[in-house]
Amino acid sequence: MRNRSTIVAVAALAAALLTGISAAASAPYLRSAAASRGHVVAVFSLDGTEGDAVPGHIAVAVSPALQADGSFIPAKVRVEEVMSTLTQTSNGMRVRTQHRLRPSRYYVKVSSKALELDCTPKNPCKELWSNARRVVIPRP
Repeated sequence: MRNRSTIVAVAALAAALLTGISAAASAPYLRSAAASRGHVVAVFSLDGTEGDAVPGHIAVAVSPALQADGSFIPAKVRVEEVMSTLTQTSNGMRVRTQHRLRPSRYYVKVSSKALELDCTPKNPCKELWSNARRVVIPRP
């Protein structure tokens, strides 16, 4: 009888964990990234996110190396901007960097933040980073 109650308890715990995982916010999806006159143009979606998510930053780095939170290593970042001007497209949202970049190969990511009631300046909402895309800015 004790083994049966242990199995029921383990099954209940597993179900609670799976429910918690499925309710967690997921990262934005970077659909494409391209060069345009020295700027980076990215199209992304927030479709897979749970709850209310808002666009965060666009980051452009010279290496695809990542930190534990999914962002690029700060020493490799050449541009990181708040996504303030977005255009809605049929595939998602489009953003263009304000800064121009030199001709080279770069890696691009975008982020989103889940809007939650318990976010404070001391405990900010978690920033979730997308997949990375490679962009080549050609020589003029």
